[in-house]
Amino acid sequence: MNQTVARYVPLVDFLETVLSRNSEIVLHDLTDLSHSVVDIRNGHVSGRQVGAPATDFVLKVISGEAFTDRDSTPNYLSHSVAGKPLKSASYFIREEGRVVGMLCVNTDTSLVDELVSTAAALARTFPSASEVNPLSEEQGAAGIEHFTASADDLVGRTISEIAAVKRMEPEAFSPADRMETVRKLNNDGVFLLKGAVARVAEILGVSEPSVYRYLQKVKRENS
Repeated sequence: MNQTVARYVPLVDFLETVLSRNSEIVLHDLTDLSHSVVDIRNGHVSGRQVGAPATDFVLKVISGEAFTDRDSTPNYLSHSVAGKPLKSASYFIREEGRVVGMLCVNTDTSLVDELVSTAAALARTFPSASEVNPLSEEQGAAGIEHFTASADDLVGRTISEIAAVKRMEPEAFSPADRMETVRKLNNDGVFLLKGAVARVAEILGVSEPSVYRYLQKVKRENS
């Protein structure tokens, strides 16, 4: 584990003692993005465990320029592996300005939401307990976070979203569709994950060299 990240393990212990079981505490070490979760408490909240990959939100943050002048991003929306909405906050762990880890708290507010909904139905005066701050410009650029149990799941979910918009199966993508898909995956930082190229090739029904050729074209576009 990165030594700077390791210094936050006692804080993970502390947060576990003061937060309820509906709040998950997660420590990410970004040395290995495919297995970035190095410590997690109350993992039932998101459905993850130690060894889970970096989220789509994390990949977009470290591959772009969002949050370069921020120490943390509080109170934003995320989703568990099962799709349940959570309220999240992340603290960026840096070495000489570079993000090397993240300490995150993800809270399941569903019980409170149910109580508020019931009260609102009676009085119509109670604010929603699930309300989160509007996304800032930086947060909006990074998007809503989705948790996955493995790197393969993250790649599959991203391509499934693209396929849903196109209303076709990934195997039916044209060369232009595949190029567009690889471009989006690259922009989102997905290819930072180990094994991403092989998984993309499998889902699209093409060879790994074909994916590498698409990726090379995308990188030439960006150069």
